[in-house]
Amino acid sequence: MARSAPAFVAVFLLVLALLTLGAAQGQQPFPPTDPSDAEALHAVFRQWRLEGEAAAENPCMKRVWSGSFEINASIDCNCPTFSRCRITGLNVTGYRNITEIPLALFNLTELVSLDLSNNNLNGSIPPEVGNLSKLETWHFNNNNLSGSFPHESSLLRNLKSLWIFDNNVEGLIPEFIQNLTSLTDLRIYGTKLQGPIPKIFSNLTNLEVLMLGDLGGNHSYFDVIGEWANLSTLSLRKCGLTGQLPNTPPNLPKLEYLDLTSNNLSGSLRLLLPYKNSSFIYIGENSFSERLPPEIVQHNVSLDVSYNRFVNGSLPTVLAGQKLPINYIGTSVDANGTVNSEILTILNCLRMKGCNGSSVTTDHATFSINCGGKQIDYSDQMPTVFSEDLTDLGGAGFNVNTTSHWVTSHVGSDPFNKSAGIVNIDNILDSVMPELYKTARTSTSSLRYYVVGLVNGKYTVKLFFAEIVITDGPGRRLFDIDIQNQNIRKDFDITKEAGGSRKGTNITQEVSVNNSILEIHLYWSGRGTCCIPYKGAYGPLVSAIKVTRSQDPTISPPRAPSSDSARQDEKRRGVVAGIAALCIAAAVISSSVIYLWWKWVSLVKRSMA
Repeated sequence: MARSAPAFVAVFLLVLALLTLGAAQGQQPFPPTDPSDAEALHAVFRQWRLEGEAAAENPCMKRVWSGSFEINASIDCNCPTFSRCRITGLNVTGYRNITEIPLALFNLTELVSLDLSNNNLNGSIPPEVGNLSKLETWHFNNNNLSGSFPHESSLLRNLKSLWIFDNNVEGLIPEFIQNLTSLTDLRIYGTKLQGPIPKIFSNLTNLEVLMLGDLGGNHSYFDVIGEWANLSTLSLRKCGLTGQLPNTPPNLPKLEYLDLTSNNLSGSLRLLLPYKNSSFIYIGENSFSERLPPEIVQHNVSLDVSYNRFVNGSLPTVLAGQKLPINYIGTSVDANGTVNSEILTILNCLRMKGCNGSSVTTDHATFSINCGGKQIDYSDQMPTVFSEDLTDLGGAGFNVNTTSHWVTSHVGSDPFNKSAGIVNIDNILDSVMPELYKTARTSTSSLRYYVVGLVNGKYTVKLFFAEIVITDGPGRRLFDIDIQNQNIRKDFDITKEAGGSRKGTNITQEVSVNNSILEIHLYWSGRGTCCIPYKGAYGPLVSAIKVTRSQDPTISPPRAPSSDSARQDEKRRGVVAGIAALCIAAAVISSSVIYLWWKWVSLVKRSMA
């Protein structure tokens, strides 16, 4: 026991020394930020007017200037023990008054993450971006940047996430992107960039998300897709893809979301069977043909094959009350047996298979729809019944109103968040008929309304809007509107048009109907913010629709006779009938007189003989 005492004391003294050292370290001041980094950040924040009273502070000690999701000004730092901190991350997002990229920013050469999204940056991307060779995340989406992509960006070989969407950047898609082989997330859409997509994109074997869209220029081919083992989201919407899919499609074992909408792809849909286990398959507005494979039509897969005119076949039989999440409007798919005869007749009109005029044509002069809401009857300002439009259309589907012969058609879902097709709010500001604006139908891609069986002629279309989702912060909803295949609004901004969110605004358009069908198409073209206040808050939104037939006597139905005109018509008919009776009587009397005279003459001649 006596021998163990010194050992015990030694251990105790060692522990005490370590605790004392730790306490001493804890009392040391926070490590300073590297002077060159601090100087660069101060210069950037001064130009952006973000710094305020923080000029003398240690930036890595402060770190956060504004920390909300919508508006953020913050940095990340790497602070090794007993060493100066280096700034490794810069997030400045949601400031619409920020319009320039300070050159001092590119002196932050230790940056690993740079997020400048949702601002109002103008001009071209400076070539000095090549100084940031350690960047792994570079997001500058939702700005007004223009000009061509600087070739110096090819020096960013460590990039893993690159977001360019919703800018005015122009020129060809940079070929050097195919050399950024560390990329896992690439999003380029809603820009002025031109195709074709470089063929060697297939080298990007680490991709998990690839979203390209809205490309002009030359055609691209499906062989740009490689054997991407980790890819979960593939969106090539409106990329000028042409030709047939390869006989052996690329192996994409983790694919959950496939969007090939608005291209010119052709061939058999059976080539898509390797992707049948995806949750979303959007291939509308192409030139596919042949039979719709029944294996691809499933209850857990949102499927859009609309506007592929030569796709045929039939739908699988479903139990009563069930509905498949598929949109096949504008195809030759046989829906007989899955919908009733009234719906089938209307669908045949939309699919150009021939309309039975006697059963489809309607004499209604007005059609009104409360998009995303219940029926509302307004009898004051404009006596109108706005029909209910509450059907959940999921990721792909349509609904037919057989009473008034109108159809709602929807396609789209955000790849990263379940999209709400119907939205509502409790309070609307400064709007006539506020109840009409409290609900809306939305889509992250395409929303169509059809009215079928109209009398040909001129109509007035009135569209009602109120922004009830993006009500605060820097978010912007932009979408396009076509009526009768003619664009009437490009990059339509509800909030800007109404003078604020939660306020109603209207668009009125005169149109002509020549084939008994009126089509209203609202769709997203890659513009606007994607994720404010939540992921999927983008694309078209509409509160109500009213369609009125113009009062042109050449196309309007005959007016119902008034009581006075009816009595006058009866008098006229009585006079005509009386005259006709007198004429008949006169004819009978005249015939009788002639006959009697002829008989008398005959008797006289016989007596003389």
